Amino acid sequence: MNVTELLIPKPVHVAVLDGRAFTLGGATRISATGAAVPVAGHLASFLRRATGHELPLVSDFRPGDVALELTRTFDGGPEAYALTVTDAGARVRADTPAGLFNGIQTLRQLFDPAIEAPPAGPVRNPDRQRDWTVPAVEIKDAPRFRYRGLMLDVARSFFTVAEVKEQIDVMAQLKFNALHLHLTDDQAWRIEIHEPENNPSGLEYANLTAVGGAVNHPGVGLTPGRTGFYTQKDYQDIQAYAAARNIAVVPEIDLPGHVNAALAAVPRLNPDGRAKPMNATGEVGYSTLSADLPATYEFVSEVLGQVAAITDGPYLHIGGDEAHVTGHENYLAMVREFARIGAATGKTVVGWNEAAEADLPDGSVVQYWFGDFGQVLNKAEQGTAKVIMSPADRTYLDQKYDSTSPIGLSWVDGGPFTWSEYYQWNPAQGGLEDQHILGVEGPLWTETVRGNRQAYWLLYPRAVSLAEVAWSPQEARSLSDFRRRLGGFGERLANQGVTFQPAADVEWSATPADPFTEPNNTTEYGTIEA
Repeated sequence: MNVTELLIPKPVHVAVLDGRAFTLGGATRISATGAAVPVAGHLASFLRRATGHELPLVSDFRPGDVALELTRTFDGGPEAYALTVTDAGARVRADTPAGLFNGIQTLRQLFDPAIEAPPAGPVRNPDRQRDWTVPAVEIKDAPRFRYRGLMLDVARSFFTVAEVKEQIDVMAQLKFNALHLHLTDDQAWRIEIHEPENNPSGLEYANLTAVGGAVNHPGVGLTPGRTGFYTQKDYQDIQAYAAARNIAVVPEIDLPGHVNAALAAVPRLNPDGRAKPMNATGEVGYSTLSADLPATYEFVSEVLGQVAAITDGPYLHIGGDEAHVTGHENYLAMVREFARIGAATGKTVVGWNEAAEADLPDGSVVQYWFGDFGQVLNKAEQGTAKVIMSPADRTYLDQKYDSTSPIGLSWVDGGPFTWSEYYQWNPAQGGLEDQHILGVEGPLWTETVRGNRQAYWLLYPRAVSLAEVAWSPQEARSLSDFRRRLGGFGERLANQGVTFQPAADVEWSATPADPFTEPNNTTEYGTIEA
């Protein structure tokens, strides 16, 4: 089968051309100038390691080269690209570096999946040298939605900087462009906050990452969650790595609920001035900031200000979900003020859909996950907020596939929750139209997850489904066609070491390693019922 028939996400336009294939060999160079050079460098780094060829970066083009060109292509938005492959070379054209990056991900999939096999030894291994061919093809492509994201909950169980970078590498090939990091929750606070020079209430910001640890569910077969935190330099390192792969980091500081770790670390955030005890269970909805304490707003202003200052992307997520013990009027007042503080940093404020009931700054973003859709629709129709669609029964990547899943949660009604259910839905629903929707995001909550091998198993292949939902036109998508392409994509994931869940109703091109039984895997696992 021609690899042009296996591309994911499915491009808007693909035309197989008459003529010979392009051959990448020892004489091939990569041509780019100006702002295209960093993207070319990324492509060169991948191909050098994969093929063993030198692939020098040059500014001119000659037959047999790969060219990346910043030039007007077609009216498909800032992430659109055009890719033309003939025996004379491969050309990727786009208006922006983001478009070029999308184009090279498609070019990558036009090589044989063997190119994904990680080589041993040096970065460029001459032992892997051979000619690699790409079929003659013309592709024009652009995303349906501007925001295409995954969320990683690093609060319940920590992921190291290296692990987050591994996640970024896998998601980037699918043209995801946002990584939402859930940095704080009841169990832990994962981002360093510096002690400010001006600290009127004497709040102990340094304690935030010193107190607390991770989720722990004794008696249900789970080891405790992993502990740790990111220094601000760590966070910026992750952010730079993501940005080089066309991914913006979206930090979340969950407010005014999900704050027990903060209340345990900073006693003055409690009305009685006494630190709350830590609670490592997976319970939700029992903690809240106090609307009557001036220290609350001083704390939130300092935290959001510091996080915004080290965030290059446009978004700042303030949470707003599951504040069950917060009085309703207090909730509305705090969310309104926290959103104002967030917007004052120059960022676009994002909140879970409960926050839609509050007065939010114009231009805010509401992330729908569960519950009342009416307030979300009202904000969208009034034009005061865009919507990120994350309905739990179609996007929550922490849900068990079925009752036999060894890890995962099972609170969402319905099921099973497989690649198929996560593919067969339309984000434009409930009265929303495409112009109301910023994009789609798949959240991975980590109450039952320990490390990347288990995370991959819950994420993939369902995240592959979400990538196409967010990118490809609704009318161009077909379940049977996607099933075939998904099976072909399995070889790429397996070659990359991604321990995906091999759904029985897909004819996979390769079998992944098992994250639960492989000899190298010593991590215990288990499941909880929420």
